[in-house]
Amino acid sequence: MSIRFINGIATAGLLAAMTACGSAPATPTAPLDLTGTWVGQLGQPASTSAMRLTWTATHSGNTVSGVATIVKPVVNVEARGAMTGMLNGNRLVLVFVVFPDSIPGFPACEIAGTGVATASSNRIEGALSLTFRSCAGTGLEAPASSDVVFTR
Repeated sequence: MSIRFINGIATAGLLAAMTACGSAPATPTAPLDLTGTWVGQLGQPASTSAMRLTWTATHSGNTVSGVATIVKPVVNVEARGAMTGMLNGNRLVLVFVVFPDSIPGFPACEIAGTGVATASSNRIEGALSLTFRSCAGTGLEAPASSDVVFTR
């Protein structure tokens, strides 16, 4: 076989593969930058167990991290902790922690949570499940739903 014949077959194969895709290559999108203040809700809207959630995040590489605060409006008790997310494309895996001694008057209370969400430049939506330990008397409890939505 000649080089010309092999090049012709390779070119024909490449053209066939490109045609089979049916569309032009997608234009690359800019990577997400989730730096900023995100405000949202954990739990179902209008439920008595829903919580307000605020996250002041800094984004570096595929890590998004910062101070996050949950407040249950019915009792107005604030729990301030740290939230970290690992971003892969638009998938955000979340970890939330409120360490003991973070809630005035309730030194033993600690909260931990994990979740997965889909992120865009102005919205994060998914699920965040929280576990409360030694938080009796704070009025804080896991919402009936793990739904979470943030906007900025």
